[in-house]
Amino acid sequence: MAILYFEDVEPGLEMTFDAVYHVTEEEIMEVGNRWDPQPFHIDREAAKDSIFGGLVASSGHVFLIWVSMGNDDIDKDKAIKSVSALGFNNLQWHAPIRPGDAIKSSFRITEARESKSRPELGIVKSENRMFNQDNETVFTLECAFLVPKRPT
Repeated sequence: MAILYFEDVEPGLEMTFDAVYHVTEEEIMEVGNRWDPQPFHIDREAAKDSIFGGLVASSGHVFLIWVSMGNDDIDKDKAIKSVSALGFNNLQWHAPIRPGDAIKSSFRITEARESKSRPELGIVKSENRMFNQDNETVFTLECAFLVPKRPT
């Protein structure tokens, strides 16, 4: 796999993660029971009467799915070498994630600039999208992260 350093990243670069995240009922209920015990996350019968009409992943769970996909291969032949996230903006949940959904993720670089305080790093911003097996957008966010410059 080719590692992309700051010098390789420029606005307009788009990538789609090859990984597919398969969401299970058990995982939705496990995360819900531990972190967000709403009926539509933990009880399949009660969830039928909710505004969602069935079990759905919690918003925190959805964000963590996105995080985990960022640790998987991108395009299998290249990946951006990120060292740390700096922040997230405009997190939006567009559609619920349900048991059985197959989730993919993509992003587009919107900005890349050198760090003023850390000359060995660059700051990169991206727009990110998660979508299901029907190409329906389920989650979007903007992310800023640190990318090292190529070793000299």
